[in-house]
Amino acid sequence: MNEQPNSMPPLRRSLTSQETWGFGFSGLLLWLGTAPGIHAALGPQALWVWLPGTIIGILLNLQVKRLGTYFPEVAGGTPNYMTRLLQRLPNLARYGAIGYLLGWVSVPSIDAIILTDLIKANLTPLGITCPETLLRIGFTLLPFIVAFSGTRTLGILHSFFVFPAIEFLLTFCLQGIGWLSFAPTSPRVLPDLGAGISLIDWMKWFFIAVYAVYGCETTSSFVADSLQPSVTLRCLQVTAGLIPIVYLGGSWVLMRLATAPGLGDSAYLNLVAAAQPFWGGFAPALVTFLITSGCLLSSATAVSNCPRILYQLAKDGYLPPVFAVLSRRGVFEPSLICTLGLSLICLGWGDVERVVMVTGTGYLTSMMAIHLGEWVSRRRPAARWPWWSLSFFGIEAIVLVVGGLAWGWQDLAIGLLLPGLVSIAGTQLPRLNVSLFHPDGWMQRYHQQPHTSKTDWLAFQVMILIGLVCSAVSIGWWVWGKMSRCLAFC
Repeated sequence: MNEQPNSMPPLRRSLTSQETWGFGFSGLLLWLGTAPGIHAALGPQALWVWLPGTIIGILLNLQVKRLGTYFPEVAGGTPNYMTRLLQRLPNLARYGAIGYLLGWVSVPSIDAIILTDLIKANLTPLGITCPETLLRIGFTLLPFIVAFSGTRTLGILHSFFVFPAIEFLLTFCLQGIGWLSFAPTSPRVLPDLGAGISLIDWMKWFFIAVYAVYGCETTSSFVADSLQPSVTLRCLQVTAGLIPIVYLGGSWVLMRLATAPGLGDSAYLNLVAAAQPFWGGFAPALVTFLITSGCLLSSATAVSNCPRILYQLAKDGYLPPVFAVLSRRGVFEPSLICTLGLSLICLGWGDVERVVMVTGTGYLTSMMAIHLGEWVSRRRPAARWPWWSLSFFGIEAIVLVVGGLAWGWQDLAIGLLLPGLVSIAGTQLPRLNVSLFHPDGWMQRYHQQPHTSKTDWLAFQVMILIGLVCSAVSIGWWVWGKMSRCLAFC
C-alpha cells in the first residue's frame, strides 16, 4: 500500500435509508439476467447450482453486515472491508478490490446489450431497423449522465422505481409457487430431478451464478454516506431473507413452467412463458417492465458504487489520490470518468457471455479474497465464521480453475490478468504530466468555475427524469398496442 497522508475529505452523510435500501435491493434483480441462461442449459438440475450459491450468498450478506458495523466510515463496502482484513497482504488486497470493481463496471454495458436486444426482438417482426450501436452506447451513457447530476438525484430516481420492480419480482416468485401448489392445471410442484448434474457442469455454471447471487450486499457501499448507518446495514439482513425467495423460488417457477421448446436462453421468452399461467395477458407487459427496470436499476447501482470503491481505495493509498477528488456537489467526477471508460471498453466486446466470463473472473477472485480475509483475520472481532469462509474459499478456488477452463482458457487468462493490468495502469497515472491525473488539476478547475446559486434543483431534476421515463414507457406501450391491433386486422 502506498504511504500517503489520509487527508482526503470524508463523504457527507446525505443519503436517506430509503435511498440506500433501494440500492441494496438491486442485487436481487441480477437474477433476471442469469437465471434463464442457467435454466436453458441445465433444466431442473439448475437447482443444484442455486442451492449452495444461495446459502453462501446469505452468509456473505451477514458477514458484510458484521464488517460494516466495525467500519462504518469506509465507503465502497465489501471490497474495501476486504482490504482491511488483508492489510498484511496489500497487493492481494488491491487485486481483489479491483476484481470486485470490474465485476460491477461491466454491468452498464451488459445491461445496454440486453436492452438493445430486447428492443431489436420487438422491432424486427414489424420490419423496423434497430440502430444497435447507437442504442447500446445510449443505454450505457444514460446512468452516467444522471450520476453526474449528483448522488441524491440518482438515489431518489433509483428508489422511485426499485421498490415496484422488487414487488413485481417477489410477486412472480410467490404467486408462481402458489399457482404450482394449488392450481388444478398445475404440472406439480415437485420436479423430476433425474440423474443429477456432473461436477464439471456444476462448476461451469456456479462460476456464472456467483456473478448474481453473491451480488446482494451492495447496501454496504453506501454506509459511509448514509444518514442512518445502522438502518442501512439492516437492509443486508432483509436482503439475505429475500435471496431464497428469488434465487430458489423464482428458479423453481422457471424450471416448472418455462418448458416449451424454442425458448433458448432468452430472459424475455422464458419469463413470459413462466408467468403466462398466472398473469395471463398481462405477462408480456409486466415481464418487459421487470427486465427493463432490472437492467436500468442495476446499471444505476453500478455507477453509484464503483466510484465509491475507487474513492476509498485512493483514500487508503491503494490508488492515486485523484480518485478521491469530490466536486463541490459531492460528485466523484474522476472516478465516474474512469468507470465510464472501463464500461465502454466492456461494451466494445459486444458479447454478453464473454463480458460476464472475463469480468466475472475478477469478481470471483474478489469473493475468494473476502473469504480468505475472514480466515486470515479470524482473531479480529470483525471476522465472522472464519472456518466456513475458508471452506468457501477452497470451493471457489476449484470453481475458478475447473469452471473457468470449461468456459475457455483464453477468457480465463484475460480475466485473471485484467485486475492486475487495471491496478498497474491506475497506480502509474501520477507519472503522466496531465493535470486531470492529479488532484491539484481538479481543484484548480473547481476554483475557476463561477459560483452558482445555491437553489436546490434536486426535486426539479428528479421530477423531470421520472416524467421522461414514465412518458417513454407509456408511449412505447401505447404504440405497441396500436401496432398489435393493426397487425391483427392485417
